[in-house]
Amino acid sequence: MKQKLLSIFSFLLFLALLIPFAYSSSRLGILLFEGLFALGFYSPLVLAVIGFAAAWLGVRTVYRMLLTSGHAVLFVLYALLLFVAKFGFQEP
Repeated sequence: MKQKLLSIFSFLLFLALLIPFAYSSSRLGILLFEGLFALGFYSPLVLAVIGFAAAWLGVRTVYRMLLTSGHAVLFVLYALLLFVAKFGFQEP
């Protein structure tokens, strides 16, 4: 039961991190990005790590593999986004 709850929690975190990328060109996506970063500048990275840990401790099926790899990909995407946002837009 505990493993199922961890897998569901990991899936919900995965959706919460993926939806802003899916709707990034719409007004809804901009609001979701702003809401996600309103929690904190590094909150997407922290949520991806929490989701990865929850998926790793969750149900041992193909869903575990998909969720852990999905959270790893989202972690890399958000890390690149934060790197560009922090260091890429500095004035010379």
